[in-house]
Amino acid sequence: MLRVGQNTRRAGLIAASVLGAGAALLLVAMAVLPFLVPAAELRRVAAQALAGSTGQKVEILGEPSIRLFPSPRVVLGKVSFPLPAGQSLDAENVVTRLDLLQLVAGRVAVNDVIVEHPTLVLTGEGMAPALGIAPVLAATDRPELRIVDGTIAWRSGSGLTRELVSGITASLDRVLDRAGIAVAIQFDWREQPVNATLFIDDITAFMAGTPAPMRVTVATDGAKARFHGRAALGKSPTMDGAVTADADSLRDLFDWAGMEAPTRSGFGPFSLASRLKLEKGEVALTEASVDLDGNRGDGGLLVKVSGPRPLIQGTFAADHITLAPYGAMRLTGGDRQGWDRGAVDLSALGACDLDLRLSAARVDVGDTALSTVAASAVLSAGRLVLAIGEAHGWGGVLRASLTLAPAPPDAATLQAHRSAGAELRLEAEATDVELARALDDIGGFRRIDGTGTLQVDVTGAGRSIQDIAANLQGSAGLTAANGYLNGFDVAQLLQRIERRPLSATSDWRGGRTAFTEISGRIAISDGVGTVEELAMRGPRAQIEMTGSLSIAQRALDLAGHAALPATKGAKTGAIDLPFSVRGPWDEPSIMADPLSLIERSGAALPLLEAVKGRTTAPAAERAMDGGASVADPQQPPAN
Repeated sequence: MLRVGQNTRRAGLIAASVLGAGAALLLVAMAVLPFLVPAAELRRVAAQALAGSTGQKVEILGEPSIRLFPSPRVVLGKVSFPLPAGQSLDAENVVTRLDLLQLVAGRVAVNDVIVEHPTLVLTGEGMAPALGIAPVLAATDRPELRIVDGTIAWRSGSGLTRELVSGITASLDRVLDRAGIAVAIQFDWREQPVNATLFIDDITAFMAGTPAPMRVTVATDGAKARFHGRAALGKSPTMDGAVTADADSLRDLFDWAGMEAPTRSGFGPFSLASRLKLEKGEVALTEASVDLDGNRGDGGLLVKVSGPRPLIQGTFAADHITLAPYGAMRLTGGDRQGWDRGAVDLSALGACDLDLRLSAARVDVGDTALSTVAASAVLSAGRLVLAIGEAHGWGGVLRASLTLAPAPPDAATLQAHRSAGAELRLEAEATDVELARALDDIGGFRRIDGTGTLQVDVTGAGRSIQDIAANLQGSAGLTAANGYLNGFDVAQLLQRIERRPLSATSDWRGGRTAFTEISGRIAISDGVGTVEELAMRGPRAQIEMTGSLSIAQRALDLAGHAALPATKGAKTGAIDLPFSVRGPWDEPSIMADPLSLIERSGAALPLLEAVKGRTTAPAAERAMDGGASVADPQQPPAN
């Protein structure tokens, strides 16, 4: 059992008496302080502290009062901070908390200033607030500052006020023996909470332009950015350190910030880790690692903001990039039966200038896989040039350059505030590629199998892909070897015609024709391609064609000759038959020339001669009685 001696009890009683007396004296002092310190002095010191902590001139609109409990403080009531015309800053209440020890000694010193419910109103003529923040940060002897439930609003010329930022709670504390500052702020913007912190170890050096250690964090729901390094303000801000950023959905972040994502899909999970350097108005991200939608690349970026538009330059390398999150590379509509008629809007190209270089071991574009890709994107004054220096795809090598620019709007477009569309130029060459895959991926054309080379040089303009196709100008060429022409079997049809000419008057669709080589050259004007050369040579048949194709309507209007060389043991020699190809290029109608078939038919020849006036009427009547009464001499008689 613990026993407390008489001396110990006596010491405890003495200590309690001293503390009680001290507390009593303190209460008495606090009670008489309002009479010892003049109210005018309290008002002056509080106003001076408020002006020092905010950097603004102050007008006290209420009647100040001093309160001692739970701590001594001066309540100023409503105050106003005079700002230039078009702006205003008012607070419903301001409290300055006093240093108790200094107050007991007969001096008035302010520990911190609390600004409650301040409202900053901006106008279209003064969107940048005219607040004197710099002196507050630079002075180490100023009181600390607290802001409670602040608001920033914007007032239009008609007097309509719209809230921009609300729920602002902030604090500015002096740390590291008052050599540094710690700033914490929380607010609501566009219905999302935002939290930010700032630590500067040496605020005097920072404000004077000497780099000082700095740490910054900005976070909102699903996104966060951090900087840790050295920074300085001075005449030209500088930063040098590590920066990281991540977002659950970059598209949601764009939407929240009021920005439009470059594509209609994709831009999901995002992360960045890099070294950041800001100097002379240029931001450099080096040793950067970027991950967007699972696509990871390493490289660097340089951002210049000193020109008429921001300039972004960069080089990145990646092992594997998939463009599937951003939609398929299709120029056709949803049914793939016609060109896309959706409006093309390139107005966003004027936001900045761009010069990016990309190399990737593999790039997946829909069902197409490109390897060893070296590409670039150059955007200048709204004109975008996308170039593939070299890529391996469709079994061959691809080189291409696509130039896009907003088309000049006409009067109707300006009046309707709609997109003016686009101007484009495409120069491309695909060498030794699998034509079936290449033509299907590019334009939904599935008629040629084989290995060949495509060359395209076209220009066009319009509000949609359909309009651009209707205005297309330029040329295209094709050479191929060892493949098939899908849709009809020329050799089989010609052999049938050799046996029974009239049996080939129906549609020729079906089967395929082998070729050893095929070549074609098309001149394009106003969306219509004129076939200057189109020839196919194969082991069993040869084809030569002329005519035109409508690129806008995706339709063919061609005429040609199909030839079947004479073979040993055949009763007849070589066959040369005219034919036509008309209709949509996905499913064209292929028909033999009727006159040529009649000339080859012994049964129908009298009818033809009658029409020409070279036979007697009875012969013509017998020919017109039909196949039941006129036997084809090529066929044996029925039993």
